Amino acid sequence: MADQQRPTTLEEAAALYLEAVAQSVDQRARVEITRFTSWYGSDRRLDALTGHQVTQYQEALGTTTDVMDRLPPVKEFLAYAKKKKWTATNLGAHLRVKRTKRANTSAAAVPEQAEVVEMTADGLAAAKTELERLHAQRPQIQQALKSAMADKDFRENAPLDAARDAQGHLEGRIRQLEYDIKHAVVVAGEEESGRAHLGSSVTAINLVSGRTVDYTLVGHNEVDATAGKISIASPVGQAFVGRGPGDEVEVTIPSGKVRFRIETVVG
Repeated sequence: MADQQRPTTLEEAAALYLEAVAQSVDQRARVEITRFTSWYGSDRRLDALTGHQVTQYQEALGTTTDVMDRLPPVKEFLAYAKKKKWTATNLGAHLRVKRTKRANTSAAAVPEQAEVVEMTADGLAAAKTELERLHAQRPQIQQALKSAMADKDFRENAPLDAARDAQGHLEGRIRQLEYDIKHAVVVAGEEESGRAHLGSSVTAINLVSGRTVDYTLVGHNEVDATAGKISIASPVGQAFVGRGPGDEVEVTIPSGKVRFRIETVVG
C-alpha cells in the first residue's frame, strides 16, 4: 500500500517509511527519524527539503560522541525516499557518517548521557512491558542461529546473516531499555494546572496552514511520530511547555517560523 502513496510532507514520508520497514527497524532508529522530522516541523514539504538543510541538521547535533550512531537511521530513510522517487536526489549523502570500530552501532549503542532519563509513568510501564517481551524472544533467536549455523557453508548463508542481524537488534534494544529503566525518573504533573508539561496532550491550530494538530509531550525515548508523541526537547515541544489554552507560540524551524494557538491541554 505504501508503494502506491506519494507523501507530501516530511512527516508523511517518515510514517510511510517506518510502516514499510516495521519488521526490521528498531525503536532507536524510530526515535532518530522522528527527531529528524520534528526538527524541521511536521508540515515541512518533502520537495522543499535541500541538501544544505540536511547538513544543517547534522551541524545542529554538535560533536557529541553518539552523533555518529544517531545519523545512520536518518541516512537510510533519506536513501529510501530517493529509491521511491519521493525526492530527486539522495539527501542522505549530505550526512557525514564516519565508520567506527564499534560493532552494531545502529542498534546496540547506548547513548552517553547523564544518568537521568525523564519519562512519563505510561512510558516507563511501556518500557518494562517491552523489555519482558524482548527477553521472551531470546530463545527463538538463539534457536534460529543454531539452525542457520547447521549449514556449514557460511559464505552464502542468508539465514545466518538474518539471524545475527535480528540478534544484534534484539540485544541492542534490550540494553537500551535496561539503561532507560535503570535511570528513569518519572516526572509527575505538578506543574500549574492547565499548563503543558511532560506527559501533557496538547491540541493546537497551526495558524499558517489552519491544520489542527494533536501532540503528547514525552521524553526522547518515548517519541513516536505516528502516535503524535513528540519530544519535549524538540522546537515545538519547547514552545508548548508552560503554555495553556488560548496562548499563541512561535516556533522557528529551518524553513522559517510557524505560529500555533493552543486549544486544549490535558494532563
